Amino acid sequence: MAAEKTYVCTVTRMRVRNPLVLPAFVWASARAAWTARRSPGNVRTRLLGLPPFPIFSTLSVWESRAALNRFAMSPGHVQAASRMGRFAARGRFRTFETTTPRVGWRTAGRMLREPDAVWTPQVQYRRDAAGELVAAGRPAA
Repeated sequence: MAAEKTYVCTVTRMRVRNPLVLPAFVWASARAAWTARRSPGNVRTRLLGLPPFPIFSTLSVWESRAALNRFAMSPGHVQAASRMGRFAARGRFRTFETTTPRVGWRTAGRMLREPDAVWTPQVQYRRDAAGELVAAGRPAA
């Protein structure tokens, strides 16, 4: 029997600091989503805003962790991530494996409630023992 295909999913949720940063935040998020959708290995990318609340979420599914890592180091994502501390008052971030590319918002929300969902206001990356890029401050898998 063949092994079941696995995908890597990343979900974020953030609360924007104030309405004055909203245009810059939306532009940076749209640019990062555009970059993700065109990145090799991207299966799905979704954005969700919850007006009138200043809460925004992203959900992306990747063919592999290597594809996700390549996107994470792309100029579009690095620029957006480096500015999140300015845009967001608080938020959560989680990467997990799934057997379906059709991950929905309910599943994503449940994963964000897990204890290892973290917030890194200024994302910095490091290589773990296997050489994979991970957000600094996250334990190696």
